[in-house]
Amino acid sequence: MPKLNTFSIKIETGERGTEDPVKFNINGFPIPFENGAGGTGPGQVFEASYEINSFPHSLALVGPEKGAWDIKKISLEYLCQESKPYSVTFGEVTLDATTEVNIWQEPPLPSFDV
Repeated sequence: MPKLNTFSIKIETGERGTEDPVKFNINGFPIPFENGAGGTGPGQVFEASYEINSFPHSLALVGPEKGAWDIKKISLEYLCQESKPYSVTFGEVTLDATTEVNIWQEPPLPSFDV
């Protein structure tokens, strides 16, 4: 498992937004994004990044404490120690107080021509 230095996230909200702060769990610890830009209302886009500098045994986007949050798309960029940055996109999901979505994706395996 690689050490995750930083990750950036872009969340496109669907029909139902949320007023709660956007949080993620890293290894079971809930953390709010403190440097977010944009919004999480219907049709809005939220962007943030976080410097982790840890091994992500688990990394998940947490649902709001009240109501439901429809997400159209989640785009992430990861920068792990000793690897090039890589991007991942996840599709639609609805989150609430009882749900979260796994946003951790291991770096792609190196490829080469044979």
